[in-house]
Amino acid sequence: MKNKKIQVLLSAIVFLFLLGGVSSFAQERKVGRMERRADRNFVSQRFDKAMSQYEMAVKRVMDDESKAALHLKIARLYFMVRDYKRASEHYGQAIELRSDILEMDDVCEYVDALRFQGKIREAEAICLNNAYKNIYTRSQRYQNTLEALSMSHSIQEEPGYSAKRLAMNSENSEYWVGIFGDQPFYAMSYSQFNDPRKTFFHRTLYYELDANYDAGNKSQKPPRRYDYFNRIPADLQNGPVAFSPDMDMMVTTVIEYDMARTSVAMADKKFRPFRTKLYYSVLQKKKNRFSKYAPVLPQESVASYAHPYLFNDGKSLLFASDMAGGNGGFDLYVVHWNDETQSWGALVNLGAEINTEGDEIFPVFFKGRLIFSSNGLAGFGGYDLFSCAFDIDGIMPGGVSHYPYPVNSVFNDYYMCPVDLQSAYFVSDRAMESQDDIYYLRTMEDLGAQREKPFYGMSEDMAVLGGSLLLNGATENVRKETVSLKKFVPEGLLLTLYFDFDSDKLTAESIRSLDSFAEEMGGYDLSELKFDGYADEMGSESYNYELSGRRAERVAEYLRNRNVNVDFIIEARGRTKLSPEEVKEEVSSYVWGESSIDWIRVNRRARRVEIYNKR
Repeated sequence: MKNKKIQVLLSAIVFLFLLGGVSSFAQERKVGRMERRADRNFVSQRFDKAMSQYEMAVKRVMDDESKAALHLKIARLYFMVRDYKRASEHYGQAIELRSDILEMDDVCEYVDALRFQGKIREAEAICLNNAYKNIYTRSQRYQNTLEALSMSHSIQEEPGYSAKRLAMNSENSEYWVGIFGDQPFYAMSYSQFNDPRKTFFHRTLYYELDANYDAGNKSQKPPRRYDYFNRIPADLQNGPVAFSPDMDMMVTTVIEYDMARTSVAMADKKFRPFRTKLYYSVLQKKKNRFSKYAPVLPQESVASYAHPYLFNDGKSLLFASDMAGGNGGFDLYVVHWNDETQSWGALVNLGAEINTEGDEIFPVFFKGRLIFSSNGLAGFGGYDLFSCAFDIDGIMPGGVSHYPYPVNSVFNDYYMCPVDLQSAYFVSDRAMESQDDIYYLRTMEDLGAQREKPFYGMSEDMAVLGGSLLLNGATENVRKETVSLKKFVPEGLLLTLYFDFDSDKLTAESIRSLDSFAEEMGGYDLSELKFDGYADEMGSESYNYELSGRRAERVAEYLRNRNVNVDFIIEARGRTKLSPEEVKEEVSSYVWGESSIDWIRVNRRARRVEIYNKR
């Protein structure tokens, strides 16, 4: 009888355990379905409904890891719809559940969300918690976020600059100004969605820009829309529009939706539902309408392409993209039309002087100057506006100029449309009560003119600390010469060199390889090379560590003497043991005859130096 009771008790325990497991699995599936419904609503811009569904889903998540991930996702999405209060709450809840869950961009946006609410002390506490981590000390975007928080630049208005917010700005996002013939016009987004990277803008319409129009004066007629822009399909009205000089060709932006996967998992670029591509159309004069829109050039499916700007009589195109092989986030590129092939040529990255690990966006070419925005160069915080000397062949010497306040602020200042050499429109989101607004700028000197120092708006000490601005300001005795644009070296392993046993001397084969490598690198643009030295397993660990370092230094020294002038990182890896597969390959690659295997010769693959580009 006693044994029977024990059996019944054990059976009940097993039943309850299984019931709990089934219940837990069913709960997970239910939460997953709820999250996917929220994703579909968010992609469809039904933001209020989507956020309500996300809030219900996170309450039902059972394990802390999944709950922290969903809190982070919700925080990112609230930031995108400018609900900074709820964004900061969910960032905080994600950290409570998992202290290391935030990526660097998340920390910057968490700090900004707190700053926008006036919660400076809380923002400072978040910064202190991350101050010791190397990734943050090396990130210029994070340093700019700190500067915006502390106001340590002591920003002062430049006497020769004056800017005013135009009365035509509304509660919507006025984010871009262009020139149609001689008439300026602007783009307005009616969407609540706020892409933090300023890549695209949903529900855009284009209007004539009347600086005297007051959005608050209901008695005035609303801005006029051009018939020209009514011809642009609504699906392609998502950003700047670029025109050829004769207005017969237009390049515009289309947002691609990944309908097969409508998840809003923002961490992985492959799974983002929003991506932008550049399309063009030609005006068919007989039919008085535009031809079918087609991609300007081949574009990677998982990358975004945005902010087109045509110059050089419509034969050169500037744009921003986060395609693979760039410096980090969005980089600036140029492509030129080839009359012989009747197609666009190779894409060229504008180089490490302006492109950073952050984002560079909204390029404009005006009177020999490239004007653009960056959150990776040293600035006041968020996106700031910069300029540099530029022509059809590339960036010219003289450094990058940072515009002073009132152009740049501790908010996002990210687009400029020059009217003439001493006036321009620019866009900023500094007015928190609205969204993105257009400002009118007047200057006492030419826009972007190079001063004695290129770090406008901040002290020389701050520019040096920022580490991203060049301090070689142009002087009168410097002869201008054009630096041709170069292709970027692919990331990863570039070259492997092998050494004789117990030697750090370069072999004849290695010297030939390095000569070819140095000559080839002259046609590329790169900022850093990494040299990893190795030794075989024979000998002591300390000796082989020192030998591997000497080998790496010997290779770097040879390239220095060949005028490869970039930053060199030398790393001794010490001794390494070949895998059984590698040993088998080496043994089978030689004909040993009747002699025994020469293991020193077999281990040649371990005695090497590997050259990497930004591994």
